[in-house]
Amino acid sequence: MQASSANSNIHTQQSSVRMEAMIVSNAQHELQDVPVCGGVCFPRNTLRDVTRARFRVPSDPNDGREGGTAQTEVLDRWSDGSIRWLLASLVVPRVAGSPPTSKTGQRIPVILDLSCDEDHQKESDQRQLTSVAAAAEITTTVKYSGGQIIVVIRNDCDRHLQERTLRLTSRLSDTSNQPMHVEWKSVRQETQGEVRRVFVVNGCVRECPDVMLQVRLTHWVQIGQLQVETRLRNSRRARHKGGLWDLGDSGSFCFRSLDFELQLDELGVSNDVYWQAEPNQNFRRHTAKETLRVQQNGSGFRNWSSTNHRTDQATTSVADRGYQVQSSNGTFRGYHAQPTVVLVSETGSFSVSQPEFWQQFPSSIEVNKGQLIWGVLPEHAGDAHYELQGGEQKTKTTWIALHNDHSSERDILPTGALAHVCSVTRIIQSGASFAEANVLPWFPGDYPARDADTGTGFPTSGSERPVDDDLRRLSSYLADATSGDFSLEARRRKIDEFGWRNFGDIPADHEQTHYEGSNTIVSHYNNQFDLIFGAILQFAASADLRWIDLFDPLARHVMDIDIYHTTQDREVFNGGLFWHTDHYVDARTATHRTYSRENQKPGRPYGGGPGNEHNYTTGLLYYFYLTGNPEARESVLLLADWVLRMDDGRNTIFGILDDGPTGHASATVFEDFHGPGRGAGNSINALLDAWLLTRDDRYLLKSEELIRRCVHPEQDLHSLHLTDAEGHWSYSVFLTSLGRYLLIKQEADQLDEMYSYARETMRHYGRWMVVHEKRTLSEPDKLEYPTEAWAAQDFRKANTLRLAANCEDEPRLAAAMRSKARELNNFAWSDLYDFGEAHLTARCLSILMTEGQRDLFHRTCAPQPIPSGELQWRQSPECAAQWSMFIPQKERVRRILKSPVHLAGAVVRALNPNRCRRAIQAFRRQI
Repeated sequence: MQASSANSNIHTQQSSVRMEAMIVSNAQHELQDVPVCGGVCFPRNTLRDVTRARFRVPSDPNDGREGGTAQTEVLDRWSDGSIRWLLASLVVPRVAGSPPTSKTGQRIPVILDLSCDEDHQKESDQRQLTSVAAAAEITTTVKYSGGQIIVVIRNDCDRHLQERTLRLTSRLSDTSNQPMHVEWKSVRQETQGEVRRVFVVNGCVRECPDVMLQVRLTHWVQIGQLQVETRLRNSRRARHKGGLWDLGDSGSFCFRSLDFELQLDELGVSNDVYWQAEPNQNFRRHTAKETLRVQQNGSGFRNWSSTNHRTDQATTSVADRGYQVQSSNGTFRGYHAQPTVVLVSETGSFSVSQPEFWQQFPSSIEVNKGQLIWGVLPEHAGDAHYELQGGEQKTKTTWIALHNDHSSERDILPTGALAHVCSVTRIIQSGASFAEANVLPWFPGDYPARDADTGTGFPTSGSERPVDDDLRRLSSYLADATSGDFSLEARRRKIDEFGWRNFGDIPADHEQTHYEGSNTIVSHYNNQFDLIFGAILQFAASADLRWIDLFDPLARHVMDIDIYHTTQDREVFNGGLFWHTDHYVDARTATHRTYSRENQKPGRPYGGGPGNEHNYTTGLLYYFYLTGNPEARESVLLLADWVLRMDDGRNTIFGILDDGPTGHASATVFEDFHGPGRGAGNSINALLDAWLLTRDDRYLLKSEELIRRCVHPEQDLHSLHLTDAEGHWSYSVFLTSLGRYLLIKQEADQLDEMYSYARETMRHYGRWMVVHEKRTLSEPDKLEYPTEAWAAQDFRKANTLRLAANCEDEPRLAAAMRSKARELNNFAWSDLYDFGEAHLTARCLSILMTEGQRDLFHRTCAPQPIPSGELQWRQSPECAAQWSMFIPQKERVRRILKSPVHLAGAVVRALNPNRCRRAIQAFRRQI
């Protein structure tokens, strides 16, 4: 949908662009100098490059610091080379606090003035390569020596403190509490600018080189703050015997603690320590020579000792409910700590705080003999140790604020430097701006959010569209599914979905319906149906900060815990995404990895691993666009590369006889079904996401190969048994990916044979659906579990028909498709509400956040026909070939072994040294 010019917040004048955005924050009191980094999008052919960027906050005319420099970085471009997504980094001078009862935060207008002076482009580029911040006379150097990371910040314009040297020393101990040694191997500068600079230091554990430690240091130059992101990764494979992924696996890395010691050379001897355990508490004071330790041991909630925290010995790793402060003034206890600790001397001071301190327990900050120590994964209160499973990693962030010797107490205490750590402050555009930029597929733009407290609707800034019945219905559903007993916090409390491994994931509460246990089922959703992307869509439409509470920690959890970070296992698993945990049983000691030995029933096949049907990348793609998080970009590419590797027959032991495609990227439910289904649909979608990031044709060509493998414009659809909901309901997932492929090809001006092939296939399926499709719950006896999920899936079915209608050249048939879609959609709403509160569970919510919004787009926006291609699909021999069901590699090898003629030829090919070498490597990976 293209927004009208009246809603546009992007104004172009020659080589300059003015963008109107918002700073949204849930801060409960006024904040000063808040660092903000976020992505903004532009319509095609609006902005080519940026050499200078400034920002203004017009709502603050009395503040002399109402604006300043913004640092920019291009994240993505349109196919014509213009900027699609731009990352903006800035320091907002003042953020006023929101009313205590507000859950949606406040919105502060901000204007970005972006210009590109082509005459000075080369000169500007050269300045950025050397030091854009030279004008500020501040230089940042990061190096390592003797096991330490050394950060040197030189400020030639500050006569009070010209140089500050910080030393970070890692302290890792094994399960016997003996020290292990981290060896730093490299340091590189990732970003250079006037506002922020990023350095990445990589190392490994000497005693276990496959365990790697990474520290990403972001220096916010203008405010003297360091953002320290620490990532510990176990890149060893899990052994997962029998496809079971329990704790206690020999591929795990077990350790007692990981801490960092911080030393500021110029600080000298610390005289005083100020600390607060919670943001609403007053700061306490004592001398630095005395020991202070703040540690969060459990979630603080009533269910803190949940079986969600089981160890490999079936005991709990949590020994205490909340937090404990040990100091010279005694021992203090509480439930939810979010501490700030300040060390002060005669020559200066610094503050330290950790975001999500209690949510990602255990966490700690300690002052011992004048040294400050923060726990990335500190020693447990009890005897438990950490087990980082094979291919698992953990990332945590700590903020450090440096103060000069002339800093006032107000600057370093409650309302000062690090007050932003326990709040959320983001830059965001209006929904109309997203729609005008056309960067989100099938996105309707602004719509009112609904206040969960009052039940009343409130308009999003810039929205002028009237609220119709369709909008009210979706808005009402989303409000009900995210408030009260179904709020995000309430869902997490039920199984205590908190702690270093769990926080961010969403409980799979829909599994409770058919669960035979007496407790609340411990089941993890692992981003099924791309909950991240759905929440990002809702945030873009409403600018409601509560959606950030969902997608931000979930994206980080997926990147750390749900993705299998190893290259040592079978290629069908390496770099893959683990499924949600198993249906209707507790996850037990499998944590977030689907299959546990405790759930295996004697004599029945069980087990598996990451699979193509659970490969969700688009939420991570847009998380990268909105935040600039490089780990998100790497994760999208990792999951797309997983598709390439899993389908490469050269990487298996069967490749010695037949090195053609395996079929692992395209199978759905059944090994021999390679028609349209979510397996191939998710693989295609991941490849498209990777192509958008890189423009590497490997990804696009593979997606087109999978399209041809699974569908055809003249396919016999009756032979696919698509009306068998249990086996083939997900063909609509495939068609949704096919529709996205058409949009991407259209934007890239590639209206070639494959574009025509895909468009004709959509028409073919749409015509079949008009005649044969019906609401799934009309025949409940054909379903093993006739749950609310079937009603939710019908929303996607309806939206698929609308995509097909946009490809249909015959107006009468297009109208019939849209009519059928509306009929299915209305039935879906009715069927959904027939299940009572069950329709509000995570599974339905994840589907409705995406498909409900797309339904709104199709209902309220004019149809957008997908034009015919410039070349006919029959012109390509690959496209014109008659379709038949793909035969996977294993079956092809079985046929070879049964045929003497084919076997003889295969044996000759097997003598190829490269085939032998690859087969041996594949065999070793399976041991």
